[in-house]
Amino acid sequence: MNKLQDYESKLLGAGRSGRVFLVNHQETLIARKIFYSDTIASLIHYFFFGSPNPYVWNEDAIKCAFYRRQILSALIQYWYNGNLRVAEAKITSWNQEFKAYQMDTEFIEGRHVALQQPCNQDRIRELPALIHGVMRPLQKKLIEAGFDGLVWQVGKGTPTALNNFLLASDSSKPVFVWIDLESGVPALFPMNPLALFSFYIPTSIKYGRALFDDVDNIKLKQYVNKYSFQLEENLGSKQYYEILNKIDQLHYHQEKWKNLRRIDCSIQYQLKKGLINEQEARWFLAHPLFWYRKEVSSLLGKMLRKLFIQLPIAIINKIIKIDYIQFLQRFRKFIFFQRYRLQLARNHIATRIQYWQDRKQLNEEEAEILRQSLKREESSAYLNDFAVHIGIKLFIKTLEYLLVPILYVVGLIDEFVFITWLIIGGPVYRQTYTIFRIIQAIINKQEIPWVAFLVGFLPTIGTLAYPCQIVYSSSGKNRKIAQFIIYDFFTMIGAKIPAWGGEDTQTEHFFNRIGAAIARIRVQKNLTP
Repeated sequence: MNKLQDYESKLLGAGRSGRVFLVNHQETLIARKIFYSDTIASLIHYFFFGSPNPYVWNEDAIKCAFYRRQILSALIQYWYNGNLRVAEAKITSWNQEFKAYQMDTEFIEGRHVALQQPCNQDRIRELPALIHGVMRPLQKKLIEAGFDGLVWQVGKGTPTALNNFLLASDSSKPVFVWIDLESGVPALFPMNPLALFSFYIPTSIKYGRALFDDVDNIKLKQYVNKYSFQLEENLGSKQYYEILNKIDQLHYHQEKWKNLRRIDCSIQYQLKKGLINEQEARWFLAHPLFWYRKEVSSLLGKMLRKLFIQLPIAIINKIIKIDYIQFLQRFRKFIFFQRYRLQLARNHIATRIQYWQDRKQLNEEEAEILRQSLKREESSAYLNDFAVHIGIKLFIKTLEYLLVPILYVVGLIDEFVFITWLIIGGPVYRQTYTIFRIIQAIINKQEIPWVAFLVGFLPTIGTLAYPCQIVYSSSGKNRKIAQFIIYDFFTMIGAKIPAWGGEDTQTEHFFNRIGAAIARIRVQKNLTP
C-alpha cells in the first residue's frame, strides 16, 4: 500500500480491487490499474478461495479481465449505439515493483454523476439517467449474454457500483463510460437481500463456487451466434469473428483459473509474491497439512502482533505527538472567543467547498459563488455553535458519568437531584450557551438563534439545536452557505457509511437527496406568498 501511495503517476481513484493511475505512456495518456487487495477484501477472498484477489497474482485471471473488457466493448457498442461504452483494455503485464499484475486501459476524461447542491439544479437528471437508462437495462443484457458475475459491477443489489461509471466530458453528447469491470470481493454481499436470494446465491450454486466475475461462456457463445446477423451488420464481419475468438480465449483462461484448488491458489499466491520459492511450493503441495499449519500459524502471528505490538505502539506514538500546550491554547480560544470559533467554521466550510470542487461536484464559478456568499452570510457561524455544543457535551457527560455518581455515593446529593441532573443537565448547559449567543446577537444586531433555543430544550435531540437553526436560516433563497452546509452534512453521512457507502455511491446520493429535500422545503416555504 505504501508503494502504491508513493507511485510517481497521478492517482485517479481506488477501489477494493486496485488503484488506478494516470500514466503518460509513449506520449499517450492511459489509465493504469495496479491490482491489490485491502485487508477486508483479502480476508473475504481467503475465506472463499484460499488467497487474496486473483487479479493480483493469477495470470489467467488477469487475462480473463482483459478479454471480458474487449468482448464487452464490442457488445456494448451494439447494445447502446454509442450512449455507453467501455474503457477498453490495452495490455496486461506483471509489475515487478509491486509484485502484482496491472492492466493499461483507455483513459477517460470525465466525472461522476452530479450530487445535488445549491448553486445548480441542471444536473440532477444525471443520476436517474445512469441508473434507469444505463445500469438496470445493462444488468438484464449481461445476464442474457452470460456475464452473470459482471452484474455486481453494474449495481444489481448493491449501491457501490455507481462509481464504476463516468460521464465523459470529451463528447458532444452525454456518454457514460463503464470504467471498472473487475470486482474486489465475491458477489455475495449485496445491500438488497432479494438480490442475494433470488440471483446471487442461486447463480453461485450454478457455478459451484462463490460468484466472482464469472462468465457462462457457452451461453455467451450461443448469444453471439443467435445475434450473428445483427452483430456483423453493426460491427462488421472482422470484429464479429474477433469476438468469437476472444470468447474462446476467455473460456480457456477462465477454466484454468476457476479450476484451481484452494491449496493451489494459496501456494501460488505466496510463490508469485516471492514469499516462498519453487522448491518449497512443490513440497507444500505434496504435504498440504503442513501448509495449512503454516497458514494458521502465520495468521495468528499477524493478529497477535497487530493487537499487542503494533496497535499499542501506534496509540503511544499518537499520544506522544500531541502538542498539549498548543491544544490547550486553542481550546481556551475556542471556549472564550466567538470570533475564533467563527473563523474555524469559515475555514471548515471553505475546505468543504474546495473538496466538492476537487471532486468536480462544483465548477469554478459555483465554488466562487459559495466563497463570496461565505464572506457575507451569518449562518456559517451556527456551525461553530454546534461544535461548542458537542464540545461542552463531552465535558458535561464526563461529569455526569463520573462526578455526579460519586457525589451521590458519598451522600452529598440525593436521588432526586441525581435523577434530575441526568434528565435536565443537557438542556441546562445548552441553553446557558444559547442564551449567551442570543445576547450577543441582540447587541451585534444579528439574527437571533431562537430555533436553536427552542430545540435545545429537548433532551438528547437538543444536541441538534444549531443544525436545526441552520435549516431555518437556509430559508432565504440567497443564503447559499446555509443550504450548502445542509447538503454537505447529509452527503458526508452517506460517504462515511462503511461497506455500502462511500464517495459516488447511491448511498451518498441518497443522503445527499435528503439534504436537498430539507433545503428545498425551506426555500419553497420562503418563496410561497
